[in-house]
Amino acid sequence: MSYMRLYNTHIRENGKKRNLFDKVNEIKEKIKVIVPEIDEHKWLIIIHHVRQDYEGKYYYGRAGSSNIKLKLTNTERLIQELLIKEGLNPSTVYRWFLAARVPSDVMYKLRKGLISAKKAYEISVNRKKNQKSGDMVILMETMREIIRRY
Repeated sequence: MSYMRLYNTHIRENGKKRNLFDKVNEIKEKIKVIVPEIDEHKWLIIIHHVRQDYEGKYYYGRAGSSNIKLKLTNTERLIQELLIKEGLNPSTVYRWFLAARVPSDVMYKLRKGLISAKKAYEISVNRKKNQKSGDMVILMETMREIIRRY
């Protein structure tokens, strides 16, 4: 919740308000042009790595121990160059990508103004919890069935 400003789905660009989701889609299209072979589900991880490197915190290991500085892959470097060329801070882009992870039907209602951003976030978190809960019930039932057999 700290990565999403709950009451604001607009960002400022050239002095004007712009929808956050439109900006994220524009960035996604530019990334698709540069690296079309990367799956969309991995973009958040890649942007997270770019963000950590940009902030100087891209290390292997726990904090306080002898850390090893990691290097970005070629794909991550290309995306970092794109973001910097566009004048975008990788930390901000990462927060935007996190905020845009709401389901499509919720995003539609949010764009139309039928629900607030806070409510959209609550709905998406609720759905994720319910899905995990349902998955756990199925897993537990499967485990019980296997134990009963043996």
